[in-house]
Amino acid sequence: MATNVDSVITEENDSGNVTDRENLDRLLKIFNGGTGVNLGDIVSRVVIAQETYDTPEAYLDRLMADRIVTSFKNWRCRNDEDTIRRVEEAKQPVRVAQHGREEGSITPRKVTINDRKPVMMPHITQRVKTFYMDPGDIRFSKRDTVLIPNEGTKSARARSMIGGTPITRETAIALRKITIGTTVHSLSRDWRKSALVFQDSSTKYPYGFHTHQNGSRAFILCFQGYLLKNLMFGKTYASSLAMKNSLQPNDFERRKALCSAICDVLWQAGGRSRCCICLQQDQAFFDTDYTYRVDGITEKLNLYEFKKYQDLEIFTKRHLSHFEHENTNGCILLLYSVILSRTINRIIEDAGITENDEKFKLLTDNEECTTVLINLLLTGRAVPYYHNGNIIYDKDGHLLPTPLRGLKERSQVGLLFWDRNEEPDERTEIGSMLKTPKNPIWLTLINGHYGVLYSNNIDLVSDWRVEHHFTLHYYTGSISKTYTVLTIETLRVPEEAKKPPPEECWGNTRYTRRFRCKTGLVRKVEEEKIPPLEQCILTKWYGANIDWHGTFPFY
Repeated sequence: MATNVDSVITEENDSGNVTDRENLDRLLKIFNGGTGVNLGDIVSRVVIAQETYDTPEAYLDRLMADRIVTSFKNWRCRNDEDTIRRVEEAKQPVRVAQHGREEGSITPRKVTINDRKPVMMPHITQRVKTFYMDPGDIRFSKRDTVLIPNEGTKSARARSMIGGTPITRETAIALRKITIGTTVHSLSRDWRKSALVFQDSSTKYPYGFHTHQNGSRAFILCFQGYLLKNLMFGKTYASSLAMKNSLQPNDFERRKALCSAICDVLWQAGGRSRCCICLQQDQAFFDTDYTYRVDGITEKLNLYEFKKYQDLEIFTKRHLSHFEHENTNGCILLLYSVILSRTINRIIEDAGITENDEKFKLLTDNEECTTVLINLLLTGRAVPYYHNGNIIYDKDGHLLPTPLRGLKERSQVGLLFWDRNEEPDERTEIGSMLKTPKNPIWLTLINGHYGVLYSNNIDLVSDWRVEHHFTLHYYTGSISKTYTVLTIETLRVPEEAKKPPPEECWGNTRYTRRFRCKTGLVRKVEEEKIPPLEQCILTKWYGANIDWHGTFPFY
């Protein structure tokens, strides 16, 4: 039973009697010191926690309560022996019989200080599959310092994780098989050291990620596209000054954009209704045998599932360090998170793969990203082709045994493709869903090399008049050949431009734009003189003139 102590603290004052409530309010105001912490709610919660539950968290609250009580200087209890006796008894558990308990069971006694209805702080709701974040469940010691129990057996990374569902053996095997096709081999060291690491803020591209010459480069540049989308077009109130300075963000702005980029990719992969994040713990969750070789990552995953986008944002902000530092397996954790957000069954269904096809995997033998994985990152659907819709007939008009599945809606980030080894009549078809995305940002694949082509003018993909004269930025993230700016002219040829020799003047359009000759031999000679990056741009803006501003064409 609860014992209410209505009059415990008082003050001797020459002006007259002062109520206990006024004394407590004055005391809390003095103790607060203008820090902005509501100590009235904290004291109520401390009293409830320390006398109702015997837990490590209550122990921390008990220490806080003792510190508050010891600071009650120049205050004394009323000279009432009965009141003092009741306060001392309230500190000790009593033996009562209630609610069907046996006589003599120990039940702690509750004490409230001038508060009839103490404020109950909500607790984190933990479930097996869904993880909900509650920002109100934070215990304060001094101002905004979060108290974390000092457990010597766990690292700081493990102590920062709350809740989650340990990965099972079956899920780990399925992840390894759909990623690299086997449970015996694991991802290489290049993938393990890859993460979303920013360039130095003193460079011309502080928004860019470091990329390596390995299979993770395409994976990182897909997130680079969504990062640029949030930096340039993710502001609530856009202005010309904000658009001008969007490519020179500070550390806070680019980490906020990184958090939004990760949330966008995962939430899109989950059908905008759910998603999953994988974080690595210190110890494995299951035993292994000869059928499963330990890789040090997959068997240590803790899974967090979200059904609210706000909860996903809060969780990603708290654990962003798992993805933005080197040697943290950041890219592997994000890869597993994207796969589990889409679910393995839906990936197989999107790709149109039969259940018995064991050769299907998202990474090639060289650990390069496949078309299925690129589409999954850019559009949220793991389709194996870049064209629009489904193709059910071949070029000769015959019915195909299985339709060729393509894209069904415009993506947030597009794709441009060029390969010099392809025959002119058998070029890879890129549909308008990728050529004209919702944002003027394109992932480029040029002769096996990946990059990002983007513009800070959002009207470039919605207004055809803007396409007459515009500027594009090209970023690769590599140590050399990193960045360049291109000016695209599609309406007219500048007067100061050097005219080609007469034998190369094969014609112009009505707007003086060049067009390629239809003869195969002349076309081949012409294409060999055009840099590969220009060839890729010409697949989107046919006949355009491209100015490199004195930079040597490196792609």
